[in-house]
Amino acid sequence: MGSLLAVLGMALMWSFLMGRLTVLNLVVGALLGVLLLSVVARDGERSFPRRLAGFVRFALRFSLELITANVLVALLAFRPRPRYHPHIIAVPLRVRTDAAVSLLSAAITLLPGTVAMGVSEDRAQLYAHAILQPDPERSRASVQRIEALILEFMS
Repeated sequence: MGSLLAVLGMALMWSFLMGRLTVLNLVVGALLGVLLLSVVARDGERSFPRRLAGFVRFALRFSLELITANVLVALLAFRPRPRYHPHIIAVPLRVRTDAAVSLLSAAITLLPGTVAMGVSEDRAQLYAHAILQPDPERSRASVQRIEALILEFMS
């Protein structure tokens, strides 16, 4: 019953965000709600409101990281002699599901200056190429911050 109410609430929220309460907006909102619940409602470990709050935190924090990375890359592009700091990092993974690993890889690849290269065979490490930070540890910490946000709603 709780999931049904959550889907209905998300359908209404989608309609209000679109600016019109129509059947099409309600159907699309309900489909997005079901999709969201299927991703974030894995088991009873965390309640849906906590997972939803984690997803909102991820979206906001990722947006901030995205803006910051875009500004840094733009500054590099406009410098007469840009200082790139290319390095490959191995990040120990705490996420385990295919969906969470895929989301982490996509998220860091969307950030300018960072590209996910692959995952080790035992799925314990994510390899990435980074150019913005002079210290590889700072690049690794950036990826781990995003991973921690993903864990809030996908663990």
